[in-house]
Amino acid sequence: MTYTTVDKTSPIPLYLQLAEILQQHIDSGELAQGDPLPSERVLRETYDVSRSTVREAVLHLKQKGTVETRRGSGNFVKVIPTVDRDLLGIHDFDVQIEQGGHSNQVQILHFTEEHHSSRVSQLLQVEPDAPLIKVTRLRLADGEPLFIEKIYLASARFPHMKREDFSNTQVFTKKIIQDYGMDIDEVVIQLEPILLNRKEIENLGVKRHPAAGLLNERTTYNKRGEPIVFSKWVFSSNRCRHMLKIKAK
Repeated sequence: MTYTTVDKTSPIPLYLQLAEILQQHIDSGELAQGDPLPSERVLRETYDVSRSTVREAVLHLKQKGTVETRRGSGNFVKVIPTVDRDLLGIHDFDVQIEQGGHSNQVQILHFTEEHHSSRVSQLLQVEPDAPLIKVTRLRLADGEPLFIEKIYLASARFPHMKREDFSNTQVFTKKIIQDYGMDIDEVVIQLEPILLNRKEIENLGVKRHPAAGLLNERTTYNKRGEPIVFSKWVFSSNRCRHMLKIKAK
């Protein structure tokens, strides 16, 4: 439901109506990330509501993660880190996050060994009934969810891989190269716009449904041209900008 004014005859609580109005201003960009919210006095006078209604509305937005309070300064639209991703860059994503001035965290959501779809098996060039290691990780920048990463490996190629091997991308890459002798030579990337599903919306902390996202599918090959890792990265549309830099020959 869209509100432009507060309807005092509506069964919807006034603070929720006011919170929705402010959320609409944020979603439209009229109130951008880092902008201060209108003062309590301005909101009271503009929408003819009480001080308690304004405070409840702001508290509601804070609980949703849309607004933050800065001590001594007031209430602001929360800044959600946006990371620029160089698709053709030589550095891995962890390095790019840190070069952008952000802290980098990894949260492992699932670690299983299972049989998977024929498509994933075909991409990894293994038999359809061959067991695969599947790892789902939540990648964060400055403590905010950035994207969901699903990693698939052929169990036969990577025996003894453990959950903790995926807790850090540098450790994971080093283990592939040093312990298993898989020198990474090429990555093939496919991008596709998607609508996020309920679980993705929950994990990424998206406040709106439906929500647009970007699927980044990546197949990593070794120097012999063999596929060794297939992964799916799922981004919320407002968390990352993907960049291509192409030079003329």
